[in-house]
Amino acid sequence: MPLQLTWDDLLIQNIGEPDTRTWLGYWSDRVNGNIAPVFMSKFGDWFLRRPNGSTDKLSVIEGTDSTIATTPEELSALVNTPPWQEEDLLSLQVRQLHDRGMIPNQGQCYAFAPHPVWSGRIDVEHVLAMDIGVWQHICAETFNQQKPSGKE
Repeated sequence: MPLQLTWDDLLIQNIGEPDTRTWLGYWSDRVNGNIAPVFMSKFGDWFLRRPNGSTDKLSVIEGTDSTIATTPEELSALVNTPPWQEEDLLSLQVRQLHDRGMIPNQGQCYAFAPHPVWSGRIDVEHVLAMDIGVWQHICAETFNQQKPSGKE
C-alpha cells in the first residue's frame, strides 16, 4: 500500500515576501487588493487570504480567481476533506507522480508541458518539475494572451 501523502507533498508553504510580490505581480490583471498567501498547491495554484478572512483561489491552470471560503475555519474544514484535496490540490495526480518518483525539489512545483489550456486536459504524462517563478510566469502569460476572465 502506498504511503499517505503529507501536507509537504501537497502544499508549498512559507512563501517569502519577495517571491510573493514577484510571482503575484505576474497576475496583477486578475488579483489585486490586500492579500496574503496561505499556501500554494504543488501545481502552483495560489490560496490567498483577504483582510476579511475570506480565501481566494487563483488557479494557474484555469486562469481564474474565485472566493472558496469565507472564513479561515471554512478553509481549514475544506482542506481536510479528500474530495477537496482531489479537486483543488490534484492529490490523485500528486500520488501518481510520487509513485513514479517525480517529486519537485525546494523552489520547484509541478508544471504541464504543454499548459492544459492548450492541450485541453490535465495529463500526468505531460508533467515536469519546474522553478515556481518560471511556471507562474508561463501561466500568467498564457492567460494574458487571452481575454482576462476576472473574478468568477
